[in-house]
Amino acid sequence: MDRKLEKKGWSPARLALIIGGISLVLVLASLILKQSGKSSLRIDSSRITVSRVEQGQFLEYYPSSGWVEPEISYFLDVEQGGRAEEILVEGGQYVNKGDLILRLSNVALQRQNIETEMRLMENLDRQQNTQFARTSNKLMMRESLQDLEYQILDLEKRHRRYKALTEQKTNDLSREQFEAVRDELAYRKNRRDLLKERIRIEDQLSEQQLELANKSIERINVSLDLLNQIAASMDVRAPISGHLSSISAEIGQNILPGQRIGQIDLLDKFKLRVEIDQYYLNRVEIGTKGKFELDGRTFGVAVKKIYPEVLNNIFNVDMTFIEEPPPGLKRGQELTVELSFGEPSQSLMVSKGGFYQQTSGRWVYLITAEGKSAVRTDIRLGRQNPRHVEVLEGLHEGDWVITSGYDSFNAVDELIFNEGLDLER
Repeated sequence: MDRKLEKKGWSPARLALIIGGISLVLVLASLILKQSGKSSLRIDSSRITVSRVEQGQFLEYYPSSGWVEPEISYFLDVEQGGRAEEILVEGGQYVNKGDLILRLSNVALQRQNIETEMRLMENLDRQQNTQFARTSNKLMMRESLQDLEYQILDLEKRHRRYKALTEQKTNDLSREQFEAVRDELAYRKNRRDLLKERIRIEDQLSEQQLELANKSIERINVSLDLLNQIAASMDVRAPISGHLSSISAEIGQNILPGQRIGQIDLLDKFKLRVEIDQYYLNRVEIGTKGKFELDGRTFGVAVKKIYPEVLNNIFNVDMTFIEEPPPGLKRGQELTVELSFGEPSQSLMVSKGGFYQQTSGRWVYLITAEGKSAVRTDIRLGRQNPRHVEVLEGLHEGDWVITSGYDSFNAVDELIFNEGLDLER
C-alpha cells in the first residue's frame, strides 16, 4: 500500500543561518574586490622627508634677484647715422653737458643738405623779391596819386579863374580855353578815382601776398634751422653731466640711424632692477614692498615701475629705496630681495618640499597614526613662500605628511614603510 510522503519545509533557524552565510560571503567578496583595486608600494622610510602640519604666523614673500642700476640714465642714440671719425671720450669717464663724445661724417647727407639749402635760399630770394616788388609798386602808385592831386588842385584854381573871367564878358578869354580847362579837370579827377580804386585793390592783394610771403619765409627759416640741427647732430654730445658708462663705437665703423652707442648715468641715486616669476605678475603692483640685507643691515624698497613683458617665465620691476640706500653701492651689484605680499597672519601650514612640484599642491601622502604607512590624500593649498605653504583643506594640525619628492612613487594609493616611524602627534 502506497503512502503519501509530506515534504518538510526549512526551519527559521536554518533559514537565518543560510542568509547570514550569504551575507558574509558578499562582504568578504567586496573586501577582496576593494583590496585588489588599491595600489601600494613598499619604500625605505629612511629615504623620505616628513613634516608636521602646524599652526603659526604665515607671511607670503618671494625672494628674487636684483641688480643695482642708476635711477636716471640717458641713452646715446645716433640720430642720422654715419661713419665714426673721432671718439673723444672713453667709457667710464665723467662728462659735462655739451661735451663732444663722438664725431660722425655722412657725405651723402651733407650733399643732400647743401642741395636743399640752395633750393631754400633760392626760394627765399624769390619771396624777398616779391615783397620788394609789391612794396615798390605801392610806393609808385602813391607817388602817381600825389602828382594827380597836385594837378587837380592847379586845374581847380584855373577853372575858377576862367569861369569868373568868362562871366564878365569883357576879357579876351575864349570859350574854348575855359572848356579845355574844365575837361582837363574832369579827366584828372577820373584818373584819380581809378588810381585810388587800384590802390585799394592792390593794398588788399598785397596784404594777402605779403602774408603768404612772410609765412613762406618763416617756413624756409625753420627748414634752414632744421638743416643746421641735422648738421649739428653729426656730433654726438653729452645731453647731461654724468658718467659715460660705455660707448660701443670704433673708428671707421658705420653707425645706423637710431643706433644706441652708450648711456650716461647719474650715480647719485640708484634703483634695483628685480626679476620676478610670472606667477606673481597679478600680485605685484606699484608700491609693493620688499627688503634685502647687506652688511648686517636690512633695507626697505618698494616697486616703482612694472615691466609686464614676460620672457622665460620672468618679468622685471624697478624698485626704489624707501629710506637712505646703503653706502657704497656699485652699478651691477647683485642683491637678493624678498618681496612681501600682505601682513603676517595665523594660518595652518606645512613645509614646502619637492612634493609640491609633482602634485601642484593637489594631494599629499598623509602618514597614518601608526606610522607604518602613508595614504594619498586630496588637499587644497593657498599662499606660499620659499619655506612653507598654507593649508586650506584636507589636513589638520598635528598631521604628518611626506614633503620630499614623489618621483619614484608612481602616484600609488598607499606607501608601506619598511620600518615604522615614531612621530609626535
